[in-house]
Amino acid sequence: MVPLIAAILAASPTPSASPTAVPEIAHVVTSDRGLESAARTARTTYVVTAAQIARDGDVTVADALARVPGVNVVPYGAFGSAVAVGIRGSSSQQVLVLMDGLPVAGTQINDVNLEEVSTSGIDRIEVVEGGGSTLYGSGSIGGVINIITAAQPSRSAALASAGSFDQQTYAFTTPYVSFSRTYARNDYSVIGGPNRQNAQAGLTAVAARYAHAVGAVDLALTGNLNAAQAGAPGELGFLSPTSESDNVDRNLRLIAQHAGAHSTTTLELGGSSEDLSYTCNTPVDPNCPNSSFPTPAPGTTSNPPYAQMLYDQRWMASFRNVVGDDRSRLVYGVDLMRGIARVDPGTGGGSPLAADNAPIFDAYAQTAAYVQSQWFATNGSEIYAGLRAERDGGVGGAYSPSLGGILHLLPALTLRVNAATAFRAPTAEELYYPGFSNPNLQPERTKVGDATLVSPARWGDLEFGWFTTSGSNLIISPPPLYVPENVGRASIQGLTLIAKARTFYGCVASLGVTNLYRAQDLITQTRLPGRGPVFAVTLALRYEAPPDRRFDGFAISAATQGPQESPDPFLAPAFAVYQPSTFTNVEGYIGYRLTPALIFAVRGYNLGNDRYALYAGYPMPGRSFAVELRSK
Repeated sequence: MVPLIAAILAASPTPSASPTAVPEIAHVVTSDRGLESAARTARTTYVVTAAQIARDGDVTVADALARVPGVNVVPYGAFGSAVAVGIRGSSSQQVLVLMDGLPVAGTQINDVNLEEVSTSGIDRIEVVEGGGSTLYGSGSIGGVINIITAAQPSRSAALASAGSFDQQTYAFTTPYVSFSRTYARNDYSVIGGPNRQNAQAGLTAVAARYAHAVGAVDLALTGNLNAAQAGAPGELGFLSPTSESDNVDRNLRLIAQHAGAHSTTTLELGGSSEDLSYTCNTPVDPNCPNSSFPTPAPGTTSNPPYAQMLYDQRWMASFRNVVGDDRSRLVYGVDLMRGIARVDPGTGGGSPLAADNAPIFDAYAQTAAYVQSQWFATNGSEIYAGLRAERDGGVGGAYSPSLGGILHLLPALTLRVNAATAFRAPTAEELYYPGFSNPNLQPERTKVGDATLVSPARWGDLEFGWFTTSGSNLIISPPPLYVPENVGRASIQGLTLIAKARTFYGCVASLGVTNLYRAQDLITQTRLPGRGPVFAVTLALRYEAPPDRRFDGFAISAATQGPQESPDPFLAPAFAVYQPSTFTNVEGYIGYRLTPALIFAVRGYNLGNDRYALYAGYPMPGRSFAVELRSK
């Protein structure tokens, strides 16, 4: 994330979803880059479905990922604020975000802020944990998030909700187009200070899809537009009443697919762009980024209004073929990408922050070929092996092999194992953003692995896993300067425990525990920043009533974790309450069916009113409620 933006953006977390374990989904497409039986997936995969998104009231993709085991979602405040998403101790830059299988723009100038991606028009979100470099390449060290848009629905639906902090959401879906709009004033209270100011935020999204068969080829054209606006109040004690950010994401994809008796051939063409701007009225706002710059522009007594403009635009083509039967499966393909990034730290209006008063343009490219083979035994065991050769322009390249499989040790005990090398090229932001970059950065090269025991029982399912990432040149941006640097040698290790009971009269209980017991810089023997808490625990109970009942059901969940970072020494002592050693966020839902297709619901967030800041200086809002009316 651009450190400058991270230091000033803030605005309120919204509801989050509970994931569906893979065995409840018949097929997934992300794990092995093609339609695949969930039972044959060796890589740990979770799915959040559209039904869960609707039931849990998720406005953004960040909300929908908040309780996926092993995923660490860090919001810098309320709805609309910047959000970082890591997987299994990775940074957000090490997580590859796809939409319908193609990477989305934004990584070259910022993290992909999933708080600014609406759930409107989404069919499901697949999360693959662990290194995905063999199939997906640079940027997938921690895992892959694939946002899959919905097919054309046969009926229309609508939603309206209103809640605390004047947050309102309106959405509708038709067979071809979906639309949503969320706005919030975010005027929540701050302990030791006045209400949060200039924290308002809005998100508007439009998604469209059209599918048609031409002979034996299935064509699908999909497009998404997300436009987000937010006030940027800054850290506690550094109020900026005029700072604002605007973000526009565009994605357009054409998919042509031919399915034969034993093979499926797919061609994907796509374009993706992100425009990110930030403005601040320097003459009247003492906390603008350039307000304290010592030398005003020639002929002026103060620096002009601050304005920065960054964008990332890319064009992609992907061709792959999947061949297989019940005994083996082969996937191979080619990925091509070309793009350009603009890195402008605030040259608009003649800002003296850049010596040459001109933005930096960086052209980047990626060329790769990959192959993966799987072999299946009659008892359900599996072995896979793969290799990817990739070149990322002049930044570097790598050969990324992988090996893993599924072993049935006992009738009720299965072992999933994965091992691979992973690679990430530094982005334009990390290389060229003036004051917060390092042109000497080297590509990250790591080894990743995991092992998970799965034991289905009569009462439910139990999973116990271990994961590891180790290697050289990991890129970190340590506070307080946030200048990126390479870590010579680093090691990340953790444990996961997932327990989910069988559905009993509509009730289901689940428990998720992630223990990131190691995230170590082996040279300095210090903990790597921004890798998540040591412990994160989520406990949930939900009841879904039969469709012929008036009562729709209820859900209650509690998420407990420790602090994300060390306490900020620059914060006033009065604000130390926001970084306790542990905190718990309790959320609840209850619904009533006015008609079989119309549901009235009440939602509660942070019911324990536990005030905390996942990131120093950016407090979360307190207890809040929302009422909702939605059709099915």
